[in-house]
Amino acid sequence: MYLENGKAIVAISNGDPAGIGPEITLKALLSEDLRTSAAPVIIGSPELYAREIQQFGLPFTLKEIGALKDATGEPGTVEILPFDQLDLSACPRGTVSAEGGRYSGASIARAIALGMAGEAQSVVVSPNNKRAMKDGGHEHTGFEEITRHYTGAERSIQILMGRKYNMARVTNHVPLARVAEMCTRERVANQIEVLIDSLQMVGFAKPCIGVSGVNPHNGERGLMGSEDMTDIEPACEDARARGHNVLGPIPGDTVFVDYNKYGFDIVLSMYHDHGNTAIKLLEFGHLVNFIGGLPIPVFTVSHGTAFDIAGKGIADATNMQLSIIAASKAKRRQEQAA
Repeated sequence: MYLENGKAIVAISNGDPAGIGPEITLKALLSEDLRTSAAPVIIGSPELYAREIQQFGLPFTLKEIGALKDATGEPGTVEILPFDQLDLSACPRGTVSAEGGRYSGASIARAIALGMAGEAQSVVVSPNNKRAMKDGGHEHTGFEEITRHYTGAERSIQILMGRKYNMARVTNHVPLARVAEMCTRERVANQIEVLIDSLQMVGFAKPCIGVSGVNPHNGERGLMGSEDMTDIEPACEDARARGHNVLGPIPGDTVFVDYNKYGFDIVLSMYHDHGNTAIKLLEFGHLVNFIGGLPIPVFTVSHGTAFDIAGKGIADATNMQLSIIAASKAKRRQEQAA
């Protein structure tokens, strides 16, 4: 998992070949900061990455390796573990294709398998397209769904990490009409536990968590909804009884305002658009997407395949660079417990 020089082997999935994933991966590998902590290895198509290097005029030598243990992490070199065979003609840039989805999804599975086998310290998933993956024969297409499936984890939580602000959610991709009923005492308490355990993998020994409410003004003691009073508040009390540093529920419209006031390390939001709107306003362009609750660290960027700009050479690699750096510094479950 680590080279003799201390660099962590990070397995990076291929990404959809028709999107910006290969471009931003290569641009990220130009970073000197990244190269000090990571030995990145792409699990993908040498033909695809050779094309990208040539088209964008990047100063890299492409090196195929037979196993992750053969990685060197040398600057100026892009190390790639060939995976399957990609038909580049079947997935032109900027288009949704079954071939692109098939290959990118299979690459994720392979990268996670290498991580689970202990050959990679951590995994970074390059941007993929859900429709393409579905057309390519993959049952699981969402980032969290995929990682939980291939690691066998029973529970997980998606964490968006920025330079200063961090955010996680109790509910994810569910209709707004179902959010309140899903914010039960059991679910909120469970997500707090998974969140704390996961944050310890990325260096927060005793995180301070601000838990948001779900109703306006925390429901005004039942006038505008009872869930804050009957479920979220007791879940926060349960967490504090277990010795955790948890404050809440705090009204959703002020919880991020109070971030610095209370010294939060992260906000636990109740639903997707509340948390995402705030964190993207504060940290867009610098977010790392981390799936907590898994036995190995798995990261991705906080954006998609951007088919509209694929091949133009203008994609920003900051999210990918930060994701690889974070992956190189994260601890695996057994390391965390040691």
